[in-house]
Amino acid sequence: MTHPIPHVLVLGFGPVAARLIDELLEEVTIGTLRLTVIGAETEPAYQRIRIGDVSVGRIQPADLAVTDPRALREAGVDVRTAVTATGIDRETQRVTLDDGGTLSYDRLVLATGAEPMTPSFEVESRRGGAIDAELKSPGLPEGILAVREMGDALRLAEVVHRGEPVIVLGGGVLGVEAALAIAEVGAPVTLVHRGNVPMNRQIDTDAGMLLRRELIRAGVQVRAAADITTVIAESGRLSGVRTSLGEKLPGSLLVTCTGVRARDQLAAASGLPTRWGVLTDQACRSVTDPLIYAIGDCATVDGKVSAGLIAPGWEHAATVAQALRGDLGLEQIIERDAAGAPVHLTAHKGLDVILLKSHTLNVACAGTTDVDPWDPDSPTVSTWSDPKGGQYLRIVSDEDRLLGFVAVGMPRSAAELAIHAGRGTIPVTDRTALLAAEHATREAQLGAQDVLCRCAGTTLAQVQDAAACSSTVAEVGAACRAGTGCGTCHVRIEKLLSAEARQLPTAVHA
Repeated sequence: MTHPIPHVLVLGFGPVAARLIDELLEEVTIGTLRLTVIGAETEPAYQRIRIGDVSVGRIQPADLAVTDPRALREAGVDVRTAVTATGIDRETQRVTLDDGGTLSYDRLVLATGAEPMTPSFEVESRRGGAIDAELKSPGLPEGILAVREMGDALRLAEVVHRGEPVIVLGGGVLGVEAALAIAEVGAPVTLVHRGNVPMNRQIDTDAGMLLRRELIRAGVQVRAAADITTVIAESGRLSGVRTSLGEKLPGSLLVTCTGVRARDQLAAASGLPTRWGVLTDQACRSVTDPLIYAIGDCATVDGKVSAGLIAPGWEHAATVAQALRGDLGLEQIIERDAAGAPVHLTAHKGLDVILLKSHTLNVACAGTTDVDPWDPDSPTVSTWSDPKGGQYLRIVSDEDRLLGFVAVGMPRSAAELAIHAGRGTIPVTDRTALLAAEHATREAQLGAQDVLCRCAGTTLAQVQDAAACSSTVAEVGAACRAGTGCGTCHVRIEKLLSAEARQLPTAVHA
């Protein structure tokens, strides 16, 4: 008696879902698994974390693609884009779609990601430059968006290209990155945020004060300890905002960077337990339905909420792929490198390092840094600052490990401390050595087993092996996934490729 081929249905087609598909592609190709992916966006999976570069015209949308739908379909994957799931019937194991169709599943994987939270605003309606009390607005005017999807990035790119003023609301990492990117291409931008200093949840006050100064130096107008109370609509389109400070700011576009929430409504409606995402066990399996998994930003895995970083989502995908093979009785496939050795992508177990993606400002931080250095019960705190020089460094540690750091305008120190954060080790006791190294010629050195690409968990040795048979960053990414996340490791990969190219023998012509 033949058994039907099991069907895995994936809802969501972002980079985390793309990683899961990649993990299961060999099973699909050899015919032991049916795989369907449903994506609400028109575009297939792309590097969402880098759409800020699209929004200011530095790169094109196609440059962020992480998968090829045509190749997936040729391999046997049923890829459907611009389709949204509207309901899950867990009893019949069927999902309804907004195009009127339904799909059955043997296992269901939710990879629906997160959605931005849009604040509430009063709307001041105007026509012909004057307030029109009779003009009733049905909602918010055009021109308010959160740069979360490719369509948002393209709308922002149009405004930036025309040189029209942009207002960014939110002083977290995403808001600071958005404001800096807009200023870097010469467009007028104002950052409005509620804290006394930007990134106040990630860095200490002194570092935040320097960051604010550097933002202003880069061309960003900053309004601290402020909120937007009213949006001004001129004939239905945004023309400006009013702040809690009583100031009116002109703007053709308002970019809201005020946080996200897990897109778990579909799961909750089907009766699955949710709390800041679908509740799962360590294997990313729903705590109440063993046929359903959740990965990425829509999941709370073993009590841990996703931090919006790509690396945890990719770890979820690898975990689910392994669990699905066990559930469905499939052979555990071992990925091997060019030499035939098993490939084990290293999971990042240290501190989550946040690197500000900017062409003009270097900021890195991890862990906890807002610590009182004068409290005798506090951990060890080392601080160095040069405000006029645009440099600041704070390191917090106990006797045997790094607890946190922030580095502004000090890329060498940031690189060194990021290595320690990944290793779970402590920097040198004499912290002045870091300051001396800041102006040295040699960069912080990675060991062979240190993680080079934090998003993929790929080590230096794995990237070196891939670089030996590659000529571009994209080829390295295809071989070992390094560089396919946030892109901050591209410079290191390019240097490895250059080193490999120098070692190639020169052809001798007769």
